[in-house]
Amino acid sequence: MSIGCKTSAAISAATALILFGAGSEGRAAQRMSCAAARIGQDSICQVGGVTLSYVDWGGRGPPLILLSGLGDTARIYDDLAPRLTADHHVYAFTRRGFGRSELTPGHYGPQDLLGDVVGLMDALGLQRADLLGHSIAGEELSLMGETHPDRVRRLVYLDAAYDRSEASKLELGEGAPSRAPPAAALRSYGELIAWRQAELGVAPSRAVANNVRALFISTPSGLAPRTPPDVPRGILEGDIAAKPRYGDNSAPALAIYVSKARPEQLPPGVTAAARAASVKYGLHNIRPWMLREQASFLESKICGVTLELNAGHYMFLEEPGRIASLIESYLAATDPCVWAPDR
Repeated sequence: MSIGCKTSAAISAATALILFGAGSEGRAAQRMSCAAARIGQDSICQVGGVTLSYVDWGGRGPPLILLSGLGDTARIYDDLAPRLTADHHVYAFTRRGFGRSELTPGHYGPQDLLGDVVGLMDALGLQRADLLGHSIAGEELSLMGETHPDRVRRLVYLDAAYDRSEASKLELGEGAPSRAPPAAALRSYGELIAWRQAELGVAPSRAVANNVRALFISTPSGLAPRTPPDVPRGILEGDIAAKPRYGDNSAPALAIYVSKARPEQLPPGVTAAARAASVKYGLHNIRPWMLREQASFLESKICGVTLELNAGHYMFLEEPGRIASLIESYLAATDPCVWAPDR
């Protein structure tokens, strides 16, 4: 069962925390009122009047916060998070408008989302943490490093360190298959989970299964997304307009990129020719942009390192053990500015 901090005093305290910070007594009170329902289970907390969902994975060591990509929830880390608890106390946050986090009318700009992250950190008594973000969560990571450097120890971007204003100009290519689940996959959770796992090539995956259940609701005509399309559209528009300023981000950071050398996120049943065409398009159209983004990150970022993997966008679902080892190695490095993986 989830518990929340629903009193007006708690809401006022969370708002004050976002604006002015807090002493140890204020953080202790918020931590008690927003304690996790159970390790690994969904919990909720009121932050600035918005109900946010999070998962406390427990663990020993300093806090590590996981932020999901666009269209996912904290549950997308169900395969990765338990592998990180040996050296960190791990939390995963769900962005407003998704899963059990509140669907608000508007207010999905970068500063709104950043306020939720900072507010939930305050509510949980987390003065300073390592932060990891997948995909569009790179914007929240960059803003945290720019505006709250005292709250960040290190950042890890999982295929997330991009200026998407350039990406928005890239087209998917003529004849690219739709990534929307077909009507047949929406007949039941089991069918949709199987479809999504096949699309990602990660069956079986507890993370995919739990993430699907958090994102969709059952209706008389089948499953439907909890989140209306204007929410992800608004978040993406805000991300494109914001542009990362790595030179203003003082937190040490690792940016992991992928090679685009293999097909990924293709619906089940696509032909071999379509898979080959997808790889060709990725290598010739998307990869050059990604390489430019890597170069921009390295040129602009003080104390930034990059790594490219022959993996897909959801690398942490494909190889959670390997990705966990890389993350742990970087976060434990004596000098993060010159870190390199063990070969």
